Amino acid sequence: MLKRKNNNLIDVIMQPNKALKAEEDSFYNVPDSSASNLLMETLSAGTNIADLPARKRQINHNTKLEVYEDGKRRQIVMSTTKSNVIIELNDIDELAGSNKPAKKLFILSLIKANQQALHNGELTKDYVTFPLSELIDIGFYKTPQSARKGFTSGMNILTSLKLRGQIEHSNKSKSIVETLEVLFTGAKIERGQCTIYLNPRINWGFIAQYFTILPLYYFRLSNRASDLLYYIFYLARQNTKQIEEKGYFNIGLRAIQHRLQLPSEINNTNPYRTIKQPIEECLEELETTHFAFFNNNEFNMLIVADDDAPIKDYLDNGYLKINFTGSFADFFITISKETKFQLKTNERKKARITEKAMIKNLEKKLDN
Repeated sequence: MLKRKNNNLIDVIMQPNKALKAEEDSFYNVPDSSASNLLMETLSAGTNIADLPARKRQINHNTKLEVYEDGKRRQIVMSTTKSNVIIELNDIDELAGSNKPAKKLFILSLIKANQQALHNGELTKDYVTFPLSELIDIGFYKTPQSARKGFTSGMNILTSLKLRGQIEHSNKSKSIVETLEVLFTGAKIERGQCTIYLNPRINWGFIAQYFTILPLYYFRLSNRASDLLYYIFYLARQNTKQIEEKGYFNIGLRAIQHRLQLPSEINNTNPYRTIKQPIEECLEELETTHFAFFNNNEFNMLIVADDDAPIKDYLDNGYLKINFTGSFADFFITISKETKFQLKTNERKKARITEKAMIKNLEKKLDN
């Protein structure tokens, strides 16, 4: 993995909701939002949910995260200028372990919902279905037995999670879930067919705020590598302007440390083995898998950091440079151009409204 010194970090710019046209043999089209990202963070943290607020404060001062405890029940509350999201779990013990089945099943459920049950952010039917064998075909599991066990354990977790809150899309548009509700009301395997039931009582625009893409090899990856891939493409959707203008965007190494649930560097006697090495192994797995699947380097990564710096400085100042070219870049560049057009259109509308208001005021003065 190549490395060089540089400390430049970039801001994250949210973009409005717009579906992508994913190539059937290359990408999944994935509904996404700050709510679904928080749910993925919660599943990744597992029983270490209590550490989330401190981790978030180190990387994002514009997002407030709090965790409330009541026996085994937990509530995770996220607040930003444009969103307020609450996730509730009745039994923290259910999140023991890596939660890999639940995380990947959550993403698969969103992909299937987009294909079968969502239209313009609204639910058109209350379930999605697919063959159990598909979990093997996409590389999620290797045998029918492990697929059946993983589906059951993952859905047991997902059907217990509740959400509430609101997300602002624009000054005039919001998605609101007023009471704590489960996203998934149930799941079953019957005659080799998996069915996941979607809650029709909630506003699914809360989950499908916008869309991003994921390479088809996502489900074949290890737990940490799949977490990092999702995080990269979640942020890529927010950094389309950077990708259009520069061909890349950056993610701080501190953010990656927290996203992958790597230990703190404080009193850490072997930060290379516990922090640096796991990050490098994830990058190697992503690049190796990508090249084997696509036979190109249209998506590649570079650690930009001073490798000789103390571990705190390495994490605080270093970052991962995410490069996109070819069809990978085209998706996000298209969104960036459409966003610019929308912004210009909105500016023209505002100018016309202001002009009409000025004319009316002038007419009133003349009448007087």
